[in-house]
Amino acid sequence: MRIAGFLVLAMFAMVPALSAQTIDVSTRGAVSHPGTAAYPATARLSDVTDASGVSPDAYTLGAAWLQPALHTDQVRLKAGVLFELGAIHRKAMAEGDDELALRSAAFQSWLSALPVTDRRAGSVLDPARLAVSPADDRPVHAGDTLVFPPRPGDVRIVGAVAKACRVPHVPMRDARRYLADCPVSRAADRDAIYVIQPDGAVFEQEVALWNRDDPRPLAPGAWIYVPFDHRKIAGAAEDDFNRDVADFIATQLLDGDGWR
Repeated sequence: MRIAGFLVLAMFAMVPALSAQTIDVSTRGAVSHPGTAAYPATARLSDVTDASGVSPDAYTLGAAWLQPALHTDQVRLKAGVLFELGAIHRKAMAEGDDELALRSAAFQSWLSALPVTDRRAGSVLDPARLAVSPADDRPVHAGDTLVFPPRPGDVRIVGAVAKACRVPHVPMRDARRYLADCPVSRAADRDAIYVIQPDGAVFEQEVALWNRDDPRPLAPGAWIYVPFDHRKIAGAAEDDFNRDVADFIATQLLDGDGWR
């Protein structure tokens, strides 16, 4: 009886150890097996993409890796840019800059409605690339989610513009050319824009005649953030305000049909 008791205790002692060896990771979107599944604690992105069966129709360039560990930092980032937008608005009101006051308030309202997604920007989630690039095949963690959206057909333009725009994507069209389809505000910085590709990679692109960068084509689902004039917002916002806004936009998921 004593030996049997020891065996029972040993079995119960093994339960936490066994559970610690697996983690739950979820997938949704264009996959054959959506939902939450248990994986070894040593699992990597390729293990999840292989097991979930990523569809050939999935737009892997815009796929998203959501990590709960990033939540707090993204909440702080969003709160920071919203606070600075409020300070910009108050400064503009005090100085009688009606255009900056109007656009900063409108953009603050728009940005406040965006969710904190926990997305890790700039991640490779294409199963074919993961198979040949061990450096991109990163470990996954408990509670992570991979989202595989369908391919979009547009580009979004936001920031210091008359109104946020969605315009059709044109292959090989330079990012700055899209601004012709979305009127820029007098509150905008005329020297640069921020390009956010659908994988979350962020690039600052110089667009003025005197400093123009080489053309930068956009992928479907990209964003263009038109920054606020750094001279007009000086004193109300930090020097990296516009970059912080672009970095927060980079955390957003492609929307449509419930993928957001």
